[in-house]
Amino acid sequence: MRSLHTQRSAGSATRHRSAGVSRVVPCRLRQASTTTTNLPRPISCQGVKLDAEFQALLEGAMARSSCTVGDRVGIIGLKFVEEGRREGCPVMESAIRLGCYLRDYKHAAIRGRTFLELGTGIGVAGLTAAAFGATVLLTDLPEVVPVAGKNLAKNADLIRGAGGLAQVAALDWAAPSEELLTAPWDYIIGSDLVYDDRSPDVLAPLLARLLASNPRATVLLAHVHRSSQLDDHMTDVFGAHGLSIRLAPRDGEDTHEEDISIIAVSRA
Repeated sequence: MRSLHTQRSAGSATRHRSAGVSRVVPCRLRQASTTTTNLPRPISCQGVKLDAEFQALLEGAMARSSCTVGDRVGIIGLKFVEEGRREGCPVMESAIRLGCYLRDYKHAAIRGRTFLELGTGIGVAGLTAAAFGATVLLTDLPEVVPVAGKNLAKNADLIRGAGGLAQVAALDWAAPSEELLTAPWDYIIGSDLVYDDRSPDVLAPLLARLLASNPRATVLLAHVHRSSQLDDHMTDVFGAHGLSIRLAPRDGEDTHEEDISIIAVSRA
């Protein structure tokens, strides 16, 4: 299999934009609509108790929240909690890039489609899809997902007005429910999911199982290029699980950027 890092265009421009993330609140499920079309039943997750300092930090982030991210993904009024101390966060930046890719190449195709987002973080890419009218389940670890619930509530009216639907739930990649694996996903998305040598070994089996149940699903990941060695390792591990990686298609002179690429994953 051709290595991922050899696919990247040497002439691509590099673009950097600082952004931040905030920490989390007790885990709960939130919906942006009163209807429940196409989504599996919510996955339960355990609450996370916060101390007073942690809660104050979150409330401060909420008070400083802006529409910077929404502006970048091209949806007026889409807002996210942002914590300014974490400038240049690769998770946040990769999620914004994925949101921009959905805006530029998929916005006309995703209305009414079902999305599973892995590693949602604060929910940027998943809520962008929902704001274009998709039905989205945003997932992450229990201690990470609550802030996505805050952002879902913050954007509920916008998502509802667009005809979208979103829910937030916890997901352990190593122990996904059969219900989640067999749900009819049209798209599976994620941002900065491969960040060390261990993550491909957990992510690849999950994607292989999801694609076995949904062979026609489109898998789009925003991948941060930390090193050519990690790119090669990811390619090898994915290949061992019957998965193929390629750069997601773009039009004309729209080139891939050197620091973060949007990649497509499919069964080999």
